[in-house]
Amino acid sequence: MAVFKKWKGKRVTSKHPDYAAARWWCYKRIGKGRVIHKSLPEALTKAQAETAERKEVEKIFNQKYGIIEDISFSDFVDKTYSKYVKQHNQNVYVKNLFIAELKKFFGNKFLASITAQDCRDYQFRRKNTKTKHGNKRAPASVNKETSTLSKIFTLACQEGLLDRNPMQYVVKLDEPKARQRLLTPAQKEALWKELEKDEYLYNLVTLALNVPLRRGQLLAITKESIDFDLCLLKAIPSKGRKERNIPLNGKAVEILKSMCAKVGSGKIFLITDFRKRWYPALINAGINKEGGTREENYHFHDIRSWFSQRLLKRNTNSKVIQNLFAHSDQAITDIYLTSDEQMMFEAVRSLDDDVMEIRGEN
Repeated sequence: MAVFKKWKGKRVTSKHPDYAAARWWCYKRIGKGRVIHKSLPEALTKAQAETAERKEVEKIFNQKYGIIEDISFSDFVDKTYSKYVKQHNQNVYVKNLFIAELKKFFGNKFLASITAQDCRDYQFRRKNTKTKHGNKRAPASVNKETSTLSKIFTLACQEGLLDRNPMQYVVKLDEPKARQRLLTPAQKEALWKELEKDEYLYNLVTLALNVPLRRGQLLAITKESIDFDLCLLKAIPSKGRKERNIPLNGKAVEILKSMCAKVGSGKIFLITDFRKRWYPALINAGINKEGGTREENYHFHDIRSWFSQRLLKRNTNSKVIQNLFAHSDQAITDIYLTSDEQMMFEAVRSLDDDVMEIRGEN
């Protein structure tokens, strides 16, 4: 039996002064490159360490030959993964939608019997199944579901129910580049004229151009979440991110105060028919078309690019913009940092004053 002790990452013998306090480890090769190399924190003696090692070997043997606890995909999801979701995910509702679809497909199949091809079959099926609105399902949506599937298998591996994650052999679907939609000055002017006809919509869009929040977070603002003294707004959790404080500029404070004056308490935006207000305004402004595709149409979420563009024009550090958006990765923020033609013209025209620099280089 290959059991030994390690102290501060190094293998030690009984002659080492800290041998008694060192932790037992096992290292054993089991055919075809399979290796058990792990610590045995519960083992206090060599005999206990050897017993633990035998159990690890037996567990792998049982998994290989199907001599494991008969647990189905659905049972594991219900008993283990669902708890994990509640403990680690903010958007439990969306995860539960994914879980429901996964359980329909894998259902009562034993975890150990699910192969990489089964996962590819699920991917193919979802890719070619239309949404409830009759639209083609986006590759990104399928990838989110298969990412959840992969996490379920990873958790099963951690629980000792699987030897490996079958999703590691499944390639994600190619996703189209993130759409970037900026309005021209003429389109902005036309939009504002339409927005001026609807006070609530006008205030909502103006606020979206001054605070880095999504539509759902904006519509959820309450009087109690605003601190006018400190110029802070407490935003509700979104996209797995925790509740956070948002700094308010003068325009945002002005809008929020005017809205708060119209309500007694609770939410300040009393909009229950947002889509019926927003999309007709875009169509009337000549920005969207009746029956236009998602790629063609302008969406409220695109205002986030407009917001970041305003900061970019003022030479705001990209790290600051990332923190305002609460993005975990700068690459996500870069999607919103788009330059329009006017900004590019201004950039090259700013070089007109560098005549002496050019002469110096020549």
